[in-house]
Amino acid sequence: MNTIHESSREVPVLGEVDVLVAGGGVSGCAAAASAARAGARTLLVERNGFLGGVATASMMANIGNRFLTSRGERAVRGFAGELVDRLVQLGAASPDWEDRSVPGCTIDPEKLKVVLIDLLREAGVEILTHSMATDPIMDGDTVMGVFLESKSGRQAIISKATVDATGEADLAYRAGAEVTWDGGSASVIFKMANVDVDAFVEFLLQDPGGFPAGVDWVKDLETFAANWRERGVFFFPHGGGRSWPFFQEAIERSGFERDVAPATGLDALGMYGFRGEDWVVVNSNFYRIEDLDIRNLSNFELHAQKMCYRVGEFLVEQVPGFSDSHVAQVGVDLGIRTSRAIVGRSRLIKESLYDPTRPFLADDVIGVTVSVDTNRTHGEFFHDFTCDVPFGIMVPRGIRGLLV
Repeated sequence: MNTIHESSREVPVLGEVDVLVAGGGVSGCAAAASAARAGARTLLVERNGFLGGVATASMMANIGNRFLTSRGERAVRGFAGELVDRLVQLGAASPDWEDRSVPGCTIDPEKLKVVLIDLLREAGVEILTHSMATDPIMDGDTVMGVFLESKSGRQAIISKATVDATGEADLAYRAGAEVTWDGGSASVIFKMANVDVDAFVEFLLQDPGGFPAGVDWVKDLETFAANWRERGVFFFPHGGGRSWPFFQEAIERSGFERDVAPATGLDALGMYGFRGEDWVVVNSNFYRIEDLDIRNLSNFELHAQKMCYRVGEFLVEQVPGFSDSHVAQVGVDLGIRTSRAIVGRSRLIKESLYDPTRPFLADDVIGVTVSVDTNRTHGEFFHDFTCDVPFGIMVPRGIRGLLV
């Protein structure tokens, strides 16, 4: 690639803070609120015009239920628990989600934006939107702040501590931290409005043998239907479309294409919603992420926006409960599942999450996560033990003044 020399220049300092958080997704908001509540002067900068990250910009309207153990006891509290409680209070989630049979707490992504504003304002966090943290300000191996790009031009923020909540460890990477790459997939989610969920569920109950049981934490049809009828949670498993005979037969009859390069899995059909709304969000496309090249990401995102309408049209034509529905909204951002990550001072290995004989116990624990049985032993997904989350997984090797 050709290069060009950028002349040195004086950059105005917009402010000095104790803690700077780059990225206003749920994790970034948790970091900012926690810092401010502890008495730190805190600034959060977000590239979009709203908070929430993947949960709002990408419309991932499902918070995975790792809150509860197999005994139904809430193990995850703190900011995460507070956030879900606020969503319930605002009518943005079902009040009856807290049951181990519920795979995820389905939420209203638009109301989540407002809940996060309130939580951060109450904590005393200053928020700058449409502001992208582009580069760390370095003094040797120490991050001293970041450069911002916004409508105001290039500016600097000086901070005593910086939190990289960009999602892809952008600041850590540019600071020279050791990183790893785990190529995964990405999707653009869309919303179907005017959906008759009752009719959809009733249709499934008429053909119980065809339900995609045991997929994406959904135990069986009986549990799926009870979650909707008794708890107001609509959670059709992601990937369920692939193992739902009716859906696959409709694809064969209509000639609908499952893969339209570069997209795959247009028949994945994860769907989420909750009682009181007439919409569901649909997660039904995949793009393979091999790098973070902006040309590739742009191509995927633009292609996915068109695929959302293709899948939506198929649902209207073929699936009971969707005949009067329409695509009402398409996610703003491509939701990337895995990509670049730091090599931290501590490691949390996969086996610790799934094997009760090898629980991870940290000496710098900052929280716990509920272990999930991906093999679905005896049809149950949740274990009755938890796994410590160590502080060190957020501390990049070789870089000071930065958490990720």
